[in-house]
Amino acid sequence: MTDKPATISVLPDEVLSAILSLAKRVTNTPRFEFRAHDSALQEIFQDLSRKSGLVSQFFVFSNSGPTPYSPVLNESIAKLQLSGLLGRENPDYEVVFLRPAADSYFDEVLKKRFKREELEELQQVAESFAKQIQAA
Repeated sequence: MTDKPATISVLPDEVLSAILSLAKRVTNTPRFEFRAHDSALQEIFQDLSRKSGLVSQFFVFSNSGPTPYSPVLNESIAKLQLSGLLGRENPDYEVVFLRPAADSYFDEVLKKRFKREELEELQQVAESFAKQIQAA
């Protein structure tokens, strides 16, 4: 018997948005923000993909360069920025923050798109993500 793939209609940027929204809830802060260069985010998500089958289905990493890199993760971050769910602060765009609309999007749309088991796994991933960014 093979593992059932994630909900087909779910997109990588929705997985990322769900993880970030759940991580905000884990940290229980009014403004969820963290310092991370793109390479640090790539490394964190590579680690998360090793621990989560759901994350690894959406974000595949290449180790051929100096640091791990997932083009899909990079595109997902850009899409969340363009949609207004994620922001970056100047001057170096090192501080990443979740905009308030991301909470509404999670509650009104994303919760319905994932299966219960997937939401439970995403919650675990979000807890791990929150621990890693707080330690950095």
